[in-house]
Amino acid sequence: MAVIGRVFLYDVTDPIHPRLICRATNTAIHLFDNNTLGYTTVSAKHVVIVRRDLTTGADSQGPQLHMAPTPYYWVSASWTWDGALEVYGTSVPINTGPYPVQVHLWSNGADHVLYTLQAVPGGLESRWSGQPILAFSPGGSYLAVSDYGFAIVGSKVRFFSIADRRQKFVATTYTSGGTWLADDRFVWATRGATPDVPGKLMQWTPTGGATVLRSEFWYNPTSSSDGRWLAGVLVTDLARPRVIIAPLGSGRTFQTGLASNPGFVTPTVVWYAEEKLNPAGYDPTSPDGVIHSLDLANQTDRIVVFNAGEAPKDADGNLQCCWGQG
Repeated sequence: MAVIGRVFLYDVTDPIHPRLICRATNTAIHLFDNNTLGYTTVSAKHVVIVRRDLTTGADSQGPQLHMAPTPYYWVSASWTWDGALEVYGTSVPINTGPYPVQVHLWSNGADHVLYTLQAVPGGLESRWSGQPILAFSPGGSYLAVSDYGFAIVGSKVRFFSIADRRQKFVATTYTSGGTWLADDRFVWATRGATPDVPGKLMQWTPTGGATVLRSEFWYNPTSSSDGRWLAGVLVTDLARPRVIIAPLGSGRTFQTGLASNPGFVTPTVVWYAEEKLNPAGYDPTSPDGVIHSLDLANQTDRIVVFNAGEAPKDADGNLQCCWGQG
């Protein structure tokens, strides 16, 4: 099974001919195992986690979350699917500022303020704008959080220990996404204050701090479930975005032609969106609706064939593949 765009659940036993299991509406889904998924809903003005048994279709209500049910767009939130950990920002009035935003951590059954930052409304966003970082490590030991998730001009990435809620490290850098590789290893992409300033791929560990992992200008890196591969988009030239998949150890690094939005559907299979030239549009390229399946083990690249009506597209026909696995 694989979740695409946090909306589509596919059976990817055959990644070239997937089968759509379900499509979420007005929520995001997460795959617990091959028989259970989770999603959030609002009940009695509170956000709750619901588990669905894929065999029987039965739902069971899980923990209640502490974030607001309808936060403003800059008041980001993330949580573990058992409800034990949450991070979120306080709501603020629209079109006022500067204003303080408190970043909260819910842990050990209590609410804690991690830090406060000054935010302002507005800012410039585009297809290749920065990506916020807000993620717990797989074992729940650490939190990676960027100020950009709460303030569009934020330029810091912070790492906190969950056990004592202490800030372990802070990097002053604009970000374009990141991913945990293990409970104590995080990789993120940096960028300049403007899209034309190159960035790097960085990594942080509690013992080694922050170091340069790769010198290419990546966008929105993601990792395989076993932490052995990284995938992202090379955006050194915004007119020629390419998907890059690199091993964390030895092995071949893969690059595609015009492409974007890579996502792992198995530990060794990456789906990505083919791009086409778009000379009349605001962006030089755009997805052309074709999804590729790159098999790292077999070193093959083939086009994915979806059953009629099962392609990962929204109601307006826009492609939602392949970032955002659950």
